[in-house]
Amino acid sequence: MALTANTTTPFAQSPRADGLLKGPVLFVIKVHRDRIPSTLLSTGHVFWFQGTDGEAATLVDVNGNRFNVRDTPPCTLAILADPSAPEGERGQLLDWLRSRGLQHQPALIEWDAGQQSSAMARLVEELIKLLVTSAHRTVEANRELLKLRMFNADLQDSFAAVESYMQLQGLQPFDLAFSNEPLSNPSQPNVLAHSSPEGISQILPVASTAVSAIAIHFERLDPHQEAELRADLVSLEDRCTIDSWIVPLSSLDVGWNFLGLTRTLGGIPRSLEVRLQVTGMDGEPPLLSLGGLQPVDMFQVRDADTERPLVKNSIALQIWCGLPGVSLPTWANYFPAHSEQGSTPGFREVSLSPGTLDLASHANCDEISFEFPAILALPQERAVACHPPETGMTIGMLPTVCPPAARRVSASASISNEKSNDVDFAIVVANDLARTRELLEEKRAPSAGEAFSGWSRVANTDTVRVSAFVSEQVASPQSIYIATRMTTPGVNSFAWAKFRDFSILVDR
Repeated sequence: MALTANTTTPFAQSPRADGLLKGPVLFVIKVHRDRIPSTLLSTGHVFWFQGTDGEAATLVDVNGNRFNVRDTPPCTLAILADPSAPEGERGQLLDWLRSRGLQHQPALIEWDAGQQSSAMARLVEELIKLLVTSAHRTVEANRELLKLRMFNADLQDSFAAVESYMQLQGLQPFDLAFSNEPLSNPSQPNVLAHSSPEGISQILPVASTAVSAIAIHFERLDPHQEAELRADLVSLEDRCTIDSWIVPLSSLDVGWNFLGLTRTLGGIPRSLEVRLQVTGMDGEPPLLSLGGLQPVDMFQVRDADTERPLVKNSIALQIWCGLPGVSLPTWANYFPAHSEQGSTPGFREVSLSPGTLDLASHANCDEISFEFPAILALPQERAVACHPPETGMTIGMLPTVCPPAARRVSASASISNEKSNDVDFAIVVANDLARTRELLEEKRAPSAGEAFSGWSRVANTDTVRVSAFVSEQVASPQSIYIATRMTTPGVNSFAWAKFRDFSILVDR
């Protein structure tokens, strides 16, 4: 609501300017404050119009504070005007409202002595119209939201079906994104022989998104050697190992050898480095091919231990890309990642990469919502924020990131604000939200492939490791659900709850 005052005050920023955004706004022209009922003034959304200056309008609030605004209020109820107010002043306000994008023209109501009851009735009528219109818009918005959710579910089902078909038929699109061809040079040095025991490293010249496989080229190999080649693909930002390979030298060929990733990389683009190391070697290591001269130091082949360039070349390599998140077909996976698992039984701890954390989403957004994201991926912190409500719980989801061989899922729970009350944290492994909710509400015990950590109470100064143990493995990957709630229902201010450093214990 807005009014035009008969008195002037020094220009200042109004403390009530936020009222323009919080409810129906009433503009008033040439009506003295004493003539407006106190019940109407107490709403806090009444403003006096003082004129325009270019794109800004000058307003005065009920306390006499004067301020400028450039944008029209999103919910303008009406304009109250004294019958003696000049037509030009009324038109100036209407023109400004239209120029700032107001879709409908607000009712112009004359505020005359003896006619206040009819004016108030007209205001009530305009308010009812506004409420009815708002209700219709809310219904339409909910319908559109329902349609979008249905479309999203259909798209996810379709994508899953296409992915499954492509995987079974070996139809994964697999394109060469970068190639550094080997140079034939009889005098080229053997970088694996001149490196430290940790081997060599090479930064890749492409970002991680869509990378499916890396090919390396060997100039010379001894097929009778018993040694093994170990390769690791590492993200430089967090030093996280994305995939590893252990391949007997007898399995390698002279020429290109392909190292296929477990899945095509997605998520936040990262810088990649491949590390190569020969273990169990008695004689001279195989001769790894080099590409042309590389003037940029960071892209030259380096010693993995000292990180100093060994030569002014980069290794000969190829980088292949596909659809992010899709498993590679068997024909492309010449040397699948984690190939050492078949010969080395036991347990292995696997950390979730920052790119995986970026998949986190709000699972129960239909019942819990805030003015800010309740679930927020923080890949730089290797964490996911999960803000609890005053009552009930907030549930987040990392879709299908728990492998079938998982035995335990763990994360560190903490609160990043010392003013917070205690918060309960929980982790669930399951394949849908309904079953997850039953576990969080402790209505049943976990079934095959499921796990529930129980609720762990965390104070604002604590860090607690929360773990969910899978008692019986299943053949399909599961989703990881995270949940928080206030230990004592009530104030949830400053409850900046976070799950950090996710890890999965895998039975190899």
